Amino acid sequence: MFKLFRVDFYHMFYKKWFWIFTAFMVASAVGFCAMQYTAMDYVVALDRVIFLPMAFFGIAAAALVGMVIGEDFSDGIVKNKMISGKSRASVYFANLVASTLGCILMYLFTIMISYGMGIHLFENNVPFEKLLLFICLGFVTICNYAAVYCMVTMIVGNKSLALMFCMGIAFVLLFLSIHVDGMLARPEMKDGQINPFYVSGLKRTIYEWIHDINPTGQAAQLSQMECLFPVRYVIAALLSILLCSLVGYGVFCRKDIK
Repeated sequence: MFKLFRVDFYHMFYKKWFWIFTAFMVASAVGFCAMQYTAMDYVVALDRVIFLPMAFFGIAAAALVGMVIGEDFSDGIVKNKMISGKSRASVYFANLVASTLGCILMYLFTIMISYGMGIHLFENNVPFEKLLLFICLGFVTICNYAAVYCMVTMIVGNKSLALMFCMGIAFVLLFLSIHVDGMLARPEMKDGQINPFYVSGLKRTIYEWIHDINPTGQAAQLSQMECLFPVRYVIAALLSILLCSLVGYGVFCRKDIK
């Protein structure tokens, strides 16, 4: 298992894809800082900037995992691992760990640039405790993204198809996040009257769980630095990671590797 992980970790960082998509995320962090600094005619608070690049992270993570693991399938590396006697469990979870670490490092580079620029350009209204909380929540979200895209890629088993499916799912998760966020943002009162479109009760709880399980819904909360229920956020992410890992591994075990 450890040897497999070393190989997968090497592939993750030896290939150009990690550096390309990390550069994309760093550029987005710089771009968001520049836009907030130049486009506003008032002092922008730091909490509006630090995690703003997370809006694009799902797309970058989908491309990274799809390309790196997909190339291992297309190049016959996955098949050769199993021919050499490695178990399917070790192959799957070594890829999952390498994908997670790749996404985590991409996340750290992005947040360091965003925070490093933001602390000098914007009003610092973020206490250290709050910053640490959201950085930790970000780690949970990154693991959620990695589990989803690793599952898809290991099931599909082809670079082109894996990239297509991962990108498609990234946009589905994005649109779902926008829809759910819009539903939850409806005010309870409007023009002094009860808003008939306000989502309440069990329906609201279901929407909140969907938003927390969806990694892009989590990223939306990060980008706004607003999370009302961090414990539920973590539990929902862990459930998503567990479900994706079990489904991905279960299908991969029955997959005919060509």
